Amino acid sequence: MNELPEVPKEFIEPLLLCFGLLQNASIYIYDTEKCIRKKYFHLILNMVTVGPYLCALTMYLGKVFRGELQRDELAYVMSIYVVSVQALLKAAIVRLKAKEIRAIILGMGSMWRTEGLTEVQISKKNALLKRLKFCYAVFYWMNIIGSWQYILASLLETVFRKFILQQECGLLLPFSCSFPFDPTGNWIRYISVYIFETYSMFRIIYSYLGTEFLMITMCSHLATLFTLLQEELLNNKPGNHVHLKVIIKTHQKLISLSEQLDDVFDKVIFVNLSSASISMCFFGLSAKVAHGAIPMANNFVAVVVLTLPLFNLCYYGEKLREASAGLADSVYNNIWYRGDTRYQQFLWFIMRRSQKPCCLTSLKYNPITLNTFTTVLSTTWSYFSLALSVYEDES
Repeated sequence: MNELPEVPKEFIEPLLLCFGLLQNASIYIYDTEKCIRKKYFHLILNMVTVGPYLCALTMYLGKVFRGELQRDELAYVMSIYVVSVQALLKAAIVRLKAKEIRAIILGMGSMWRTEGLTEVQISKKNALLKRLKFCYAVFYWMNIIGSWQYILASLLETVFRKFILQQECGLLLPFSCSFPFDPTGNWIRYISVYIFETYSMFRIIYSYLGTEFLMITMCSHLATLFTLLQEELLNNKPGNHVHLKVIIKTHQKLISLSEQLDDVFDKVIFVNLSSASISMCFFGLSAKVAHGAIPMANNFVAVVVLTLPLFNLCYYGEKLREASAGLADSVYNNIWYRGDTRYQQFLWFIMRRSQKPCCLTSLKYNPITLNTFTTVLSTTWSYFSLALSVYEDES
C-alpha cells in the first residue's frame, strides 16, 4: 500500500489537488481511494470510453488524409487529436514513474521546514506558496471553463437553431469522430454520443491538467527549498563550521532531488514542447478558417488555454534555476572575509557548484526557462504562418 507520507500540511496540500485530478483519470500516485471496487470500476470505465473515443477520432482523421472530407476538417481534427495523444503520453509516463515521484515527494517533504525559520524565510515561503495557489486557481479554472465552453457550444448552437430560430440544421457534436453508425440519427443516439464524447474528453483533460500541475508543484516546492537555503547560508556566521556542513549536506540533497525530478519529467517536457507548437498552430488555423463566431471563439480560447500551462512550466523552470544559482549570491553576501581559510574553502565549493544551476530539461538537452517559452511561441507563429499560406493558396 502506497499511503500518503507524514509531511507538513502546507507542503502536501497543493500535491493533493494534483492527485485528485489524476485520480479522475484513474492514475494513482498514492492509494487514496479506499474502495477497491470503485477504483477498478473507474479504471475499466475510463478504458472502455477513452480507448474507443481515440480510435473513432483516429478513423475520422484518416478520412481527412484520404481526401474523403474537406481540408478544412484537418485543422479541427488534428488540434484535438494532438492534445489527446499528448495528454495520454504524459499520463503514461507519470504512471510508469510513480515510484520515483513518491521518492522525490518523500525526500522534499522530509526537508520541508515549518519551525526555526527567520521572518524573511517565512515571508518568502508564504509568498511562494501563495503564488503557487494562485497559479493553480487560474490554471485550473481557465482550463475547465474553456473546456466546458468548447464542448457545450455545439449542443447550445443546435438547441438554439432548432428550437429558438426554428431552422433546419444537423445535430452538432463537439468532436468529429467516425462511428460505425449515424450518431445523429435521432435525439437519443445524439445525446448518448454527446455524453460519451464529453466523458472521454474530460478524462483526457484531467490527465493533461494533473500531469502538468504535478510537475509545476514539485518544481515550485524544490525552488522554495533552495530559496530557504539561501537565507540559511546568508545568515551563517563565520566560524560556524557545524551549521555550514549541515547547509552543504542539504545543498547536496537538493541537487540530487532536482536531478531525480528531471529524470522523471524530462520526457514529459519533451512531449510538451514537441506537440505544443503543433496543437496551438492547428487551433489557431481552426479559428482562422472557422465559419462562425462560436467556433472562432472556441478555438481562440483553446489557444489561450494551451499557452497558460506552457508559460507556468517555463516560469517555474526559471524559478528553480534562479533559486539554485542564487546560493552563489548568498555566498558572496555572506561575511566570509571574517572566517578562517577552511570556512572560506567550504563557501568556495558551494559557489562553484551553484554556478551550474539545477534546472528541468527536455531529454537532458534544452534547459527550461522563460526563453523556452518565447522560442515555442516563435516556432508556433512560424508554423501558423506556413499553414495559413498553404491553406490560402489551395483556396
